[in-house]
Amino acid sequence: MKKLLQKRQLVLATLVLALGAALFVNWYYGRPDMQVDARPVSPTTQTQIDARENENLGDSQYVHNPYSTAAGEYFAGAKLRRASAHDEAKETLGAVITDSKANEKAVAEASKALQALADAIKLEADCESLITAKTGSECLVTISNGAVQAVLGGKAIDSATALQIKEVLLQKTGFSDDKITIVELSK
Repeated sequence: MKKLLQKRQLVLATLVLALGAALFVNWYYGRPDMQVDARPVSPTTQTQIDARENENLGDSQYVHNPYSTAAGEYFAGAKLRRASAHDEAKETLGAVITDSKANEKAVAEASKALQALADAIKLEADCESLITAKTGSECLVTISNGAVQAVLGGKAIDSATALQIKEVLLQKTGFSDDKITIVELSK
């Protein structure tokens, strides 16, 4: 029993010493009056030091966003408009399909048009992903009336880039060359 009590006292003493050492190290490196360097501080450096002292860990910070340019805003707006147009078309076709007064021919045509719209939406997304991966620039692809248009932004279109875009569009959509239009977004 006496040995057990001695072991507990030894463990307790060790923990108290470790806690004391941790408190000392924390106080030593965290004291506010600690001077980092004896050299005089320039005004810009002092401003940076003051800014760091006033910031909180975990505060959000703004970072550079390469798509926050006018081109990025164009693409965001265009994709939003395209999505809303697709949604309106889906609602209209869905209304025809679910209408009990519609004849079978209208329902069949609406179902076919809805499937064609879904295929076009998927093709647009696939083409945009591949073109962005190959060129490194943001793009917008629209498929309508048996033709495809690709708008490329952020990079000038040279012959190699145009060939890459055309190759993607030919392989994915199956349209002929005369049904493909590639446009460079003006700055």
